[in-house]
Amino acid sequence: MKDCIENNIAILLPYDEMIALASEITQELKLNIAIEKIVIDNVLAVAEAYRMRGVEIIVSRGNLAKAIAKNIDVEVINIPFTGYEFFDVLFKYKDFNEPIGIIEGADFIEGCRKINEKLQLDLHYYQVDHVSEFAIKTQAAINDGIELLVGGSWGIEYQDSLRVRNIRYEMLHSQKPSVRQAIESAIAVFYAKQREKSRHQVLKTVLDYSQSGIVVIDQNDVILNMNAVAEELLHIQMQTCAGQRSETVLPSLRLYNYLACEAAEMEQMETFFGVKVMVDRVPMLVNGEIKGAIAFIHRASQIVNMESSIRKELVERRLTAKYHFSNIIGSSESVVTTIELARNFSDTDSTILLTGETGTGKELFAQSIHNASKRANGPFVAINCSALPANLLESELFGYRDGAFTGAKKGGKMGLFELAHKGTIFLDEIGEIDKSMQAKLLRVLQEQEVMRIGDIRVIPVDVRVIAATNRDLLDEMRQGRYREDLYYRLNVLNLVLPPLRERKGDIPILMDSLRLRINKKLDRRVEGFSKDVIQMFEHYSWPGNIRELENVVEKIIVIKQWGVIGETMVPFIRNCFQRQLAHELEDPFDQPLANIERQAIEIALKRNDGNRTKAALALGIDRTTLVRKIKLLSIPL
Repeated sequence: MKDCIENNIAILLPYDEMIALASEITQELKLNIAIEKIVIDNVLAVAEAYRMRGVEIIVSRGNLAKAIAKNIDVEVINIPFTGYEFFDVLFKYKDFNEPIGIIEGADFIEGCRKINEKLQLDLHYYQVDHVSEFAIKTQAAINDGIELLVGGSWGIEYQDSLRVRNIRYEMLHSQKPSVRQAIESAIAVFYAKQREKSRHQVLKTVLDYSQSGIVVIDQNDVILNMNAVAEELLHIQMQTCAGQRSETVLPSLRLYNYLACEAAEMEQMETFFGVKVMVDRVPMLVNGEIKGAIAFIHRASQIVNMESSIRKELVERRLTAKYHFSNIIGSSESVVTTIELARNFSDTDSTILLTGETGTGKELFAQSIHNASKRANGPFVAINCSALPANLLESELFGYRDGAFTGAKKGGKMGLFELAHKGTIFLDEIGEIDKSMQAKLLRVLQEQEVMRIGDIRVIPVDVRVIAATNRDLLDEMRQGRYREDLYYRLNVLNLVLPPLRERKGDIPILMDSLRLRINKKLDRRVEGFSKDVIQMFEHYSWPGNIRELENVVEKIIVIKQWGVIGETMVPFIRNCFQRQLAHELEDPFDQPLANIERQAIEIALKRNDGNRTKAALALGIDRTTLVRKIKLLSIPL
């Protein structure tokens, strides 16, 4: 920075005494600034030479400084004349009883007039604004009988000719404090210009690299800046409209309207030259006053592409909810009532516990609630708590810091609660987590903050929790297998999803909806189901609920491929049902549900030689659910 100062400042002075003062001051400041003696004849040539070398600030004095400022494109710091210089001369001539002529610029003469209001001396004033006037004003002083002239450096070359005519010329000598003040002012101006350049460079970078068009006007509606994107969208060049009023050259932008309005106007869809754009118009407020306005112009296609990219990323990370209440099929009273209650729950941020049998659509309802809530634009993060052992579940939910354990990902990992910030987290199979994990989850729900494994920092999270289970958590709590405090923290709002056997009127509608979707997925042309087949489906108890129904319909369509599914498919359909044939099971409608499930599981295990994965597939349920039911029903393997 020091080298920049020395290359950007020059000191041009008229006489040796001032040169010596300037050299002394720059040495004290430890700066090697160029210092040069100048005269009236070469001041502009010297100043221009320094400008060409990159000097932006020149320190000079009096009318020399004025001449440079008027003719050369540089910042000029004028060493001021003060009362000290004037008093020095007056003290030197304190016994001089004749009139004294002051021959200088307007500012110095005005200062002398004010001083003389107190001193009451016989002063005569001869204002000189340009070197060409000096000789004329000097002759006027001579004609007035003035024998002593006081002025600046421009009178140096006239000293000899004036002396011949018995007129003394006393030059004002700048004092060291004045010279130092001017040099320090030049340094301050340099730093101010550097800061301004830095701000300008930042602004230029923003303008150049913004994908949106930007137009800036001042409080007088004068266009200050415009980037290339705005030039393209508005069909205008910055160089042709800079300094002009936006109302004149860009009337369609209507930016001038916001010089009298403190409220911004955001996301206004408009069309410029056939291109659809979204415009934000923002007044620039400084200390409560409008100092200008800015327009941000976004291509509609750019916004669509950006939104598409964001959605693609969220989809890839499984952080979006794709289902809405409109995707829930059914017109039975139980379903309609459940949907209405779920819609009411959507309006709150309270924790929801979804309960119901496997396959009743708990995640479908969770996603629908999220998409109907004020968090719909936030992430939706789902995890099956039964799918992972406790240690892995903890790292998934809460994340971990770098090096927290052997095999930890370098740089650490963000947990699902952090990913769900400002959105919803869906904890499926919440009844399967152990007591240790229950305590950790309770803390997060209570404090709304997480701590990554191996870390000491707590991270605040704003997350709406929806949990789901097919267990009776109240019974689990009474038997000591589930924490009472966690149960009540989860069960703020409770939504019970009806099993398919309680909404049999919806089965034909579901069958047809599944047919259409599976036809499209498998490129089949099945046209529908016969009345007998529909009745078979309605009479079946569907322990696997809608998930089992979907599996059975897909199996049938794979075999049938086209036409109406009727009587010829009945034997195959019977073999698909979990309850199997009548000779293998007692009448399911005359038995407790637990007995029916036990028989179905025992038959499936027997047919698959005890292979639980294949048995679960035959039953149309998850392997995890099968293992849990085997334990719950005490079925021997």
